Amino acid sequence: MTKFVLVLTTTLFSLAITAQEPENKFHPLDEDKDGLISIEEAQKDAFLSKNFPLLDVDGDGYLSAEELATEVDIEQ
Repeated sequence: MTKFVLVLTTTLFSLAITAQEPENKFHPLDEDKDGLISIEEAQKDAFLSKNFPLLDVDGDGYLSAEELATEVDIEQ
């Protein structure tokens, strides 16, 4: 019985630690891990910084995974 409780406690503890780690890694520029790239985070990339207004389709000031995946006509 004691071994079973110890194994169960250890298993539950490791699950709790695993649950705290972010599962989806959206983008390396997403420093705060909120699943969005802010204009401040985009400043670290010349292309994103220059084209942020065109890529931010909904105009909320953040780039989502969907917006980054959308084809946008950008003149180089």
